[in-house]
Amino acid sequence: MTIQDRIVEYLSHHPEGVDDDHLATALALRQRQQANQRCRRLAQFGFVLRRAVDGKIRNFLNPETPPPRQGSPPVPKSERPWYWEGNVQSAVAQFLTRSGYEIKSLADTAKKQQGKDILAVAPDGLTLWVSAKGYPEGTVRTNPRTQARHWFAHALFDLILWHGEDASSALALALPEQKTYRNLAYRAGWFLAGVGARVFWVAENGAVQVEVTTMPSKAAATTG
Repeated sequence: MTIQDRIVEYLSHHPEGVDDDHLATALALRQRQQANQRCRRLAQFGFVLRRAVDGKIRNFLNPETPPPRQGSPPVPKSERPWYWEGNVQSAVAQFLTRSGYEIKSLADTAKKQQGKDILAVAPDGLTLWVSAKGYPEGTVRTNPRTQARHWFAHALFDLILWHGEDASSALALALPEQKTYRNLAYRAGWFLAGVGARVFWVAENGAVQVEVTTMPSKAAATTG
């Protein structure tokens, strides 16, 4: 059971609310900051309410939002489109958890945190590093398809660096189901297959399809 799960379980028995210091002591956490960070993250996704009581912040389970299932990273309540990077990342993290993976870390995509967007460990102990990208909405001067090509190139560069960092770790891309990305993944299939990378395709309804990349045929894909 993760610290997040233990916090949710403890708060479910304390409707009066619990402050970070109390949580850290009750759960035997090494640092108060562990409780503070987990509670802030749960609050960010709407599962926990943080309110001042007698001059001190207490944590309450939000009765309007069911708590996340044990071991599952929370999916944020987002007004952003389904193809936003954070939603793509969350959908794939949920899919991996249901598939028996342990999620070790999730990058804060809203703050453009650098590093692996998802770091997970498979049931057989193999480490998985995932680079997640959303789909651009475009601007007055920038066509979204043009920007998507740049984002896709950045994701490939992530895999290049990570493969050089540790060739034994599994690699993957997490992308929204968009024609431009489909065509680019097809055309880059020789590279993805070479490093053994998979692609997690996220549909608008949140469903995730896993594609094991293979070398593309000589027929070129249509330009997206």
